Parts: sequence; C-alpha cells; structure tokens
Amino acid sequence: MMKKILAIPIFAALVVAMSFSVPEVYAASIVPSSLSVPLGGILPVSGTGFAPGSTIYIFLDGVNADSVLVDSSGSFNISFQVPTSIAPGPQFLFASSDPITPSPISQLVPITITAPSIPEFPFSFSLVIIFVAVSAVYIAIRQKMIPNLKPF
Repeated sequence: MMKKILAIPIFAALVVAMSFSVPEVYAASIVPSSLSVPLGGILPVSGTGFAPGSTIYIFLDGVNADSVLVDSSGSFNISFQVPTSIAPGPQFLFASSDPITPSPISQLVPITITAPSIPEFPFSFSLVIIFVAVSAVYIAIRQKMIPNLKPF
C-alpha cells in the first residue's frame, strides 16, 4: 500500500531551505569612476535603481563618507572626498539608507585606497647645485667689494 505524498509541503520546505542559501540580489547599484583612489582624493560615484526622492548615504570601509538625494528617475551622481580616517588598502564602497548603522542596500564594490603621493621636488638636483654655487660666488664677490668702497 502506497501513501499519498503531498507536494505542497515538500515544495514549501525546499523554498525555505533555498532562501537561506541564495545570496542577496540588489536592485540598486553604485559605480565609482575609479577602483583606486588616494587617501583624501575626490571619488565620483553614480548610482541607479534607488527609491526616487530618498536620501542615500555612501559608506567607504564602514565610514559614512557623504549623502545624496536620489532624483526622480532613481539615480544619483556624487563626488566626495575620501575620509582621511580610512586606512589605505582594499576597502568596500556601498550605499545605505541609514546614516548611523550601515546596512547595504547596494552591492559591495571593492575599491583600493592608496597612500597620498609625496610631490616631487620641482627642480632637478643639478639646477639646485648651480644656484647654490652662483649664490656663493656672488656673496664672495660682494664681501670683497664692501671694504674697498670709499665715500665721496
């Protein structure tokens, strides 16, 4: 004798089990203009798929970097300065609707924060040596001329 198998409870159990194993899919997305930016540099970011009229908070490494108002089409464009409190290295950029407790409503975008570059000396070293030598000769000549000056 065969027992009758009910398909609906089995299907419901499979749906519940699958819901825990499927990764989150975000309708909203953000796109930085570059995947590498120096600490303290300016980073332009655009976003689409957000609720029109909502305020979106941009987080970088869990730090609230800036906020933007979403336009009527559900998108935004923003440029913000990378906070200097962030450590250089690989970080994640994401959007959140909560400014205090970051809960991503967009995908996590990997981005590399680089250490600020040290500006180069604007003159070549040989030019500096020539300038110092000419200045020393000028001072030496000037020193010899002063004792030989006679009043009129």
